Amino acid sequence: MKKLSFYLLLLVFMGYFTLSSCGNDASSENAKKEVNEASDAVGDAIVVERNDLKREISEAQSKIDRRLEKLNNDLKSAKADAKAGIQKDIDRLEAKRKKLGEDLNNFGDKTDNEWDQFRANVRETFKDIGDDN
Repeated sequence: MKKLSFYLLLLVFMGYFTLSSCGNDASSENAKKEVNEASDAVGDAIVVERNDLKREISEAQSKIDRRLEKLNNDLKSAKADAKAGIQKDIDRLEAKRKKLGEDLNNFGDKTDNEWDQFRANVRETFKDIGDDN
């Protein structure tokens, strides 16, 4: 994503310099249009990436909910010696679900600099959830 943003930003700057050096009104308008399109493309790519991550967080929460439902049913019918292990799994998954909920609530608060770390942290949580199943 950083590379895409960099190249699109570079395109915007190139368009700006082309625009500012053009004397011809038609060329100037074309360059201005290209700059606006490149700028829109950068914004659109970021929005798509963020929406995809939101969807993945929601899907992970649903996956955890299904797993918790199964574990809670297992807990009801489990023998006494197995209940502690099942409860430990439930507690671990509930903590991960809570973390994903917090991530989703804080989603819009991330600056571009924080975004990469935030995304990496969410991906690590996804990996942990996968390891539990």
